[in-house]
Amino acid sequence: MARTPLRIAAVLAASSLALVACVDDEGIVDQEGTLTPTTGVATPTEEPEAFETNDVSPEETDEISGEIVEDPGMSVHYKWQGTKSAPNGGTVVTIAVTNTADAIMPPEALGEPRLTYSGDNASRLSAEEAGIEIEGLDMPLGKGATANLQFAFDVSTGNLYDAEFQIGNVVFTGNLNN
Repeated sequence: MARTPLRIAAVLAASSLALVACVDDEGIVDQEGTLTPTTGVATPTEEPEAFETNDVSPEETDEISGEIVEDPGMSVHYKWQGTKSAPNGGTVVTIAVTNTADAIMPPEALGEPRLTYSGDNASRLSAEEAGIEIEGLDMPLGKGATANLQFAFDVSTGNLYDAEFQIGNVVFTGNLNN
């Protein structure tokens, strides 16, 4: 009787080895020698929808209290988050950007944000120069996603009492030292 469980174990082990011998890198070979692929079946995929931008005149707004501002040239809206001094000097502008399109927004869709104050253009600073982690949009923004973006400029926040910040097709105007 003690030999019966041992025999069952031996038969199972031999069967397992026989099955393993029937497996090939390209699939499973059956008794007739027919190869059955074990990799996934390729299915046609749809092309991702392209993110649309339209060439329009920038729209000015003095809405810097966190209200939604729609971009007239693309399916994006913004919320002004404010400015602060950068750790290494300069100013960091923070703005929430929401992709309202049914397509993924590439980072370049926003264009190059600009900050002007009292008629002067502020130079952009890199994240390293400003002492912040990430500067701008560093990867595509998904459908319905929102990101708080930071943009660093070489200007003191005290100079932003009469300023304009343009992102996409929207220009935020007024006292941006907030």
